Amino acid sequence: MSDHPATSPPRPARHGSAGHAWTGFALGAALVMLALVAGLNFTFAVAVMPNMAGVDDRTFVEVTQRFNENPVFPVSFTLALISMVFAVVLQASLARGAAVRWTIVALVLYGVVLAVTAGLHIPLNYEIDQAGDPDRIKDLAHVRDRFEGPWVAGNIVRTLFCTAAVAALARALLLLGRQRARSRGANAHRP
Repeated sequence: MSDHPATSPPRPARHGSAGHAWTGFALGAALVMLALVAGLNFTFAVAVMPNMAGVDDRTFVEVTQRFNENPVFPVSFTLALISMVFAVVLQASLARGAAVRWTIVALVLYGVVLAVTAGLHIPLNYEIDQAGDPDRIKDLAHVRDRFEGPWVAGNIVRTLFCTAAVAALARALLLLGRQRARSRGANAHRP
């Protein structure tokens, strides 16, 4: 993917500088939301789950079930998706070029994160919740074994893809800023 302006000249904003301001705001908001999700995944990958590896089976199951009760997780993932889709739609309607492509790349990468979450993490979370009260589970080790390994491996995958999506959005924001600067410079030199 080339960022070279000669291969894809930026299209002037159809809605003037206000349109560019909105695209910058939308990209910035999407970047913040996505960074929060990436940070959440990263924290689980490097701190939460490694520290949980040392606890007994009952504690592991009980704490994991409590994580599933926290509404911050689904709200964060959903707000990141909404803000990214909004950024793509707004930017695609107002401008062209490398910044738009990098925003789409970020959305595709985040789509992988959501697919891993929906295809692996949500079913595992549901399964461990359905195991019931940890005091009444007969084979806690079996419940934990079915959950822990796949969940941890999947979380590493989504952490890497989410981090790549953050980098792609940061690149898009940088390119949008450069495009704005060139546009302002060109307008300043017009008679």
